[in-house]
Parts: sequence; structure tokens; C-alpha cells
Amino acid sequence: MMTIDPWQMIFDKAGDLADALLHEQPESEIDSVDREEKVVGAMQKIASGEVSPREDWSVIIRPVRKRDTLDEKIDYHFEIAIRQAVFVRALYEHDMQKIKQYFSEISQFGMAMKVGEDMLSAFACAQQHATAWRLLRAIRDKSNQAKSPKANQVKAERKEERELLLRSLIESSLGRLRPRGGWRNHVVAGQVIAKELAEMAASYSLPITSDEDELSDKVQLMIWKEPRLRAAYNENANKPLDEPVKVRKVLLKFDLNVDDR
Repeated sequence: MMTIDPWQMIFDKAGDLADALLHEQPESEIDSVDREEKVVGAMQKIASGEVSPREDWSVIIRPVRKRDTLDEKIDYHFEIAIRQAVFVRALYEHDMQKIKQYFSEISQFGMAMKVGEDMLSAFACAQQHATAWRLLRAIRDKSNQAKSPKANQVKAERKEERELLLRSLIESSLGRLRPRGGWRNHVVAGQVIAKELAEMAASYSLPITSDEDELSDKVQLMIWKEPRLRAAYNENANKPLDEPVKVRKVLLKFDLNVDDR
């Protein structure tokens, strides 16, 4: 009997993404009941045909125009990201399991691959809109902080916020941009990720450098040094990174007094 368990990984990652997005919202804006309603509501709209998730795949993500309000775009990308994550899980729980249960082994492979391709498309779409949602939220928060009477205090915290944003973008990019066969090494991963992040930084005016070389060095160093990013890299690499080795400095003393004989 053929197995379709490999699609379980996409199913799980879609669930993790939806959960992460819902919990990244401030508690003042959403509670546990609201989070559940978001997921249930998305599922009901898909099941009733009120929305067609596949139409989201053709949506082009563009920089925010002046006539568009930032809050509207933030909500727009959030809704699509949640809808696509829910769609991935619906495809697996309904279509994929139906194939496994009711069709012969001969028929299963082609049918499972078709559903699997839809799962991959939906998951990629969810990741793209999740990234756009995070970027626009960062821009909005930056704008709000600049208007705050405590702007001087906020300025001191910006470096940490930039690190948090960059860390989040690197972590999601390690899986999303993973080449076939996995990353060859962390240097290549840094170069590929930096190229995309530099373009995003320029397009969305993100609070990170848009210098690709500088960004590449930064990404490589963060992957190498930070345990969370190292773990994310190892999950998507064809060979895990060696653990950093702490080198103890040893002071060697030489007696340079040589007797003339």
C-alpha cells in the first residue's frame, strides 16, 4: 500500500504557521475565542464556497500605495495567510485521506500527487502573505513609534526590534527558499536569503539594511551563532552545521634570550 505520509509534514507546517500568526497578534486585539473563530470561520467559508482559496494564488503582492490604508492591507494579507493555511489542512484531512481510504493503490499515486501539488501551492501562498503581513505590521509599528512622545526611548529599542524582525524573516526564508536537496552550506543560504530580503527592504522600507553584501554577512553569522536559526537551517540542509566550538586562548611565552656560545 503506498504511503502519503510525506504530506503530513506540509499539513503540520501549515498548522504551525496559522498558530504562529494568531499568537503574534497582541492579546489586546484577539483572545483564544477569537483565534478559534478565525480558523473555524475560514474553514466554513471554504466549505460553503463563499471563497475560492485557489483564487488567492494569483494575487500579486505589491508595495502599499498611498491611497491604500496600511491597516486594510495588513488585515488583507492576514486573512489570506490564515485561509491558505486552513486550506492546506482541509486538503490533507479530506481529499488526501479520502484517496487513501477509497481508491486502489494503482489510482492513488496520481491523485495524491495532484492534491499534494495543491497543498504545496496553498502553503507557499500562506507563507508569502504571512511575510507581507509581518512586514507591513513592522512598518506600521515603526510609524506609530515615531509619532509617540516617547520616541527617544523607542529609538534605543530599535536595534533589538530590527534583530527580531530579521530573525523572523531568516527563519521563514530557510524553509521557503530551500533548494531541492537542501542547503549546501550556510554561506550559500545567507547569499540567497540576503538577495530576497534586500529587495524586500528596498520595496517596503523595512528597518533593515538593503545592502545585499552586508545583509549576506549578517544572515550567515546569525545562522551560525543563533541556536534557533541553526536548528531551522539544519532542518532544511543536506548536512547539518557543526556545533560552534569555544576556543580557549592560550598565551605562549617564549624565552628569546639566547646565549652566544
